[in-house]
Amino acid sequence: MKITDKPTLQEFHIPGVRHISPENAYAALQKGEAIILDVREDDEFKTENIPLDNVIHHPMSVILDRLAHIPRDKYIITACPGGVRSTKVANLLMEQGYPNVVNLDGGLTTWKSLGLPLKSNVLFSFNLGCGGGTKP
Repeated sequence: MKITDKPTLQEFHIPGVRHISPENAYAALQKGEAIILDVREDDEFKTENIPLDNVIHHPMSVILDRLAHIPRDKYIITACPGGVRSTKVANLLMEQGYPNVVNLDGGLTTWKSLGLPLKSNVLFSFNLGCGGGTKP
């Protein structure tokens, strides 16, 4: 896995937090070398998520309550839309003694823009205003 000490796809950074590009993260996931920890809130995760088996979801708002459910023996890639929350969670996990944590550089927005797997659960509804062509 190619990991950097500073992000290249996002501005937010906390010294000591390492970063991984979406392409390298996807390759690590495909090889079974890592898991994604999606730290978005429940409604965000339900709307859109990475459809892979090695993705776990624990919102940032309850992360301290869920530490027992986050494996310490795996390489963890934290993820959120733009990398801010996930960088903060990566920092927190490192402070809690997790040895192998990196942030998804650029977040899920960059992941999506690169065409990497992302499943949308949004149903679209359009009202085209077809009223028969008569004026009121």
